[in-house]
Amino acid sequence: MLMFILDTSAEKGGMILAENGQLLRHQPLIGGASLSKTLGSDVKNFLQSNKPDAIAVGKGPGSYTGIRVGVAMAKGLSYGWHIPLIGFCSLFAFVPQKDPTCPVLSDARSGGIYALLNGEPHLLAPEDPRLTTLPKAASLHPATIQKRATLTASLEETDFNPDFLSKLCYTQFLEEGAAPFELSYFSSP
Repeated sequence: MLMFILDTSAEKGGMILAENGQLLRHQPLIGGASLSKTLGSDVKNFLQSNKPDAIAVGKGPGSYTGIRVGVAMAKGLSYGWHIPLIGFCSLFAFVPQKDPTCPVLSDARSGGIYALLNGEPHLLAPEDPRLTTLPKAASLHPATIQKRATLTASLEETDFNPDFLSKLCYTQFLEEGAAPFELSYFSSP
């Protein structure tokens, strides 16, 4: 099964082409104002006329506009190609290579912190006690998280993880199929 995976929820996103959960290739995407202008041509160039059997898209949490741009693209392709579409928690895109069980923290830019704790996304206030009890965590922007939250955890910088996401989306599709999903946009802690 050939799967196209797309995440545009954060300033560091990406596109993945995977077969049966194995990464074939990936391309980083940089979020921001130009993403909506270039995403269509980026996807076309990336897929190189390969038609996937399924699409997986990051449904958040993350940038409201970034989520909508990626999901709109994925839904359009799914509808046009008549192929299944699944949504995944975007925080899984940044699970560290070395430790897939490590919590992931991301700047919510609304006064809070997005956290992937025990496989579930949360929007936490910077003073939330769950943050102070973490022995370690990973983040796209550790310096920002360190400034905003009271952490005792060692915080390592992480990046988009295409290998982990390829396996996760394939497994999720096999277990759950294409089920309707809602966007995960948390507005305040």
